[in-house]
Order: sequence, then C-alpha cells, then structure tokens
Amino acid sequence: MNDSKEEEKFPYKSEYYHLIKGKTISRRGRWWTAVLLVQNVDDADKRIVVIQRWQKRRRADPDAEGKISSYWAPAKAFTLNSSKPWETLKETVEEWLTTNDWK
Repeated sequence: MNDSKEEEKFPYKSEYYHLIKGKTISRRGRWWTAVLLVQNVDDADKRIVVIQRWQKRRRADPDAEGKISSYWAPAKAFTLNSSKPWETLKETVEEWLTTNDWK
C-alpha cells in the first residue's frame, strides 16, 4: 500500500513569495480555497500564512498567449504575518464552535 500523498499543485503566483506548502480547505465547483505557507524571496526567515481563494475562469488566459482556456484566477487572499492575529482568529472560531452561534 502506498501511503505517500501526491503534492497538490496550487495555482499560487507571486513575485515576492515562494510557495513552501499548502492544504486545500475546500474545492467545489468554480471555487478553490487553500491555506498556504509562503516564504519571502529576499528573506528566507520571513514566512507568512495565506488563506487564498481562486475562481475557475474560462476566457483568454493571460499566461497562455490569449488562448481561450480554463484557469484558476486569484479571487481573494487573507494573510497572517505574525502569531497575534492568528491567536485572535483561533480563539474567536473556537469560542463560536462551542456555542450554538455557529449553527
């Protein structure tokens, strides 16, 4: 039995950050949401977490010399560059999950 998972190929593009790893949160229809760990191209010690959403589009792809094709275009992103906003986010979501407010 093969336990190794194939690495997902995320459509993440940036001039300033390299993708280190990621995990899909949701991929339904024309929407894809993932959490990504990226590293600054100029400072290997600077890493940030990005929650990225892409939308599947079918039109002239700017990366395919204008040919009509389907491609994932970035829709929205939320970045965490320190642990403080993550702690607030985590505490808030955990609190909501323990109450009936989430339903």
